[in-house]
Amino acid sequence: MKRLAVALLLGFAALPGAVRADETAGCGLASGLLLAQPEGSVLIGCAGGITEAFGGQLADILTRVVQNRLDPQIVMAKLEEMQGGSGGGARTVTDGQRQAIVQALAGKQAEQIAITVHPLVDDSAEYGKSLAAPLIMVGWQIEGNQIRRAAPKSLEGIAGVAIVVRSGDSLPPKAQQLKTALTAANIGAQLVSDPGLAADGAMLWIGRRPVFMKQ
Repeated sequence: MKRLAVALLLGFAALPGAVRADETAGCGLASGLLLAQPEGSVLIGCAGGITEAFGGQLADILTRVVQNRLDPQIVMAKLEEMQGGSGGGARTVTDGQRQAIVQALAGKQAEQIAITVHPLVDDSAEYGKSLAAPLIMVGWQIEGNQIRRAAPKSLEGIAGVAIVVRSGDSLPPKAQQLKTALTAANIGAQLVSDPGLAADGAMLWIGRRPVFMKQ
C-alpha cells in the first residue's frame, strides 16, 4: 500500500438544497480534470450538489483515507460500494433498508407518490419496485398503481435516486417524509426542482446508476 499524503480536493459545481431538473447531478472521481494536482491526489467533482446522507458517508471515507495514508484507489472502491455494490451490479434495497423506511413512515399519514424509472437502465425497474414495497407496506399509494418507465428530457440526465418537486424551497410534506425515510435507510436521494409539477406533487425518480471514474 503506498504511503501517500493524499491531497483531497472537493470540487463542488453547486451546493443548493435542490437542483433544477435540467441540470446533471452526481459526483465523479477525476485526476487533473479541473485543477492541476500533485501526484497521489484525488479530485471529486460534484455537479448539482450532494445529499446529506451521501456527503456524510463521503466525509467519513475521506477522513479514514487521510488518517491512514491509504492509496487513493480505495476511494474508488468505497464510492462504488456506497452506490449499491461494486462491479456494476444491480442496485438493491436490503432488508435493513426496507425496515428503516417502514419505521420512519409508520404512524404518519399515508401519501400518494409517482414513481418513474429510466427505461434504458437495466436495474431501474426492479430497484423502483424494491423502493415502492416498503411505501406500500405503510399505506402509501403509487400514482396510477404502476411504476412508469419513461425518461423525460428534464430528468434524463439526473443520475441515481431523486425526489422531484415543484420547488425545493417549499417541499410538500410527503416529499419531506420520503426524503427523511430514505436518509434513515442510508439511501441518497437528491432533490430536483421541476416547475411543471403540481405544487403538492412529488415524484420518485430512478435514473442511471451513478458512475465514478478515475482518469
